Amino acid sequence: MRHICTGCGNEIPEGQDFCYVCGSWTKNALILDEENRINVYPDMCLNCGKELPRGSDFCPYCGTKVEGVQSTPVVVRRQWTLMDYLSIALAVIPGFFNIFGLGQIIQRRWSKAFVFICATILLLYLTPSFMENTDHYWILIAMQIVLFMFSLMDVFNHIGSREE
Repeated sequence: MRHICTGCGNEIPEGQDFCYVCGSWTKNALILDEENRINVYPDMCLNCGKELPRGSDFCPYCGTKVEGVQSTPVVVRRQWTLMDYLSIALAVIPGFFNIFGLGQIIQRRWSKAFVFICATILLLYLTPSFMENTDHYWILIAMQIVLFMFSLMDVFNHIGSREE
């Protein structure tokens, strides 16, 4: 059985009285079985967290149906590592200067990094031609913003999709 904190979503180690991340009590945490299904305390509403009267089928505070076990699996939030913070920093800071793909290199996603570095080179190659004609300069700015946003989204999506 594993305890998942309802305050921050982190796993509470066995035998602890409170969450070491946010300080919530273990008695308020959700209990997961071996199949990652939630075993709900019979005296607590899963939706609002308030105490339930004994034998009630619905929560008197929010109206949610009371069930003993929820069938949907729970995804436990993974702690960010130093490499995650570094990949975000290398996606944001050089991205302001139109250098893309460094965050993907830190994540060791070589094909994505190659695509963003090629886009950086193409952008640097096209910049002088757009600088000559000020009427089309907005196209260059739009391309820079789109590449920056795609690079950031890619880094954050990869960090969010990784499991423990």
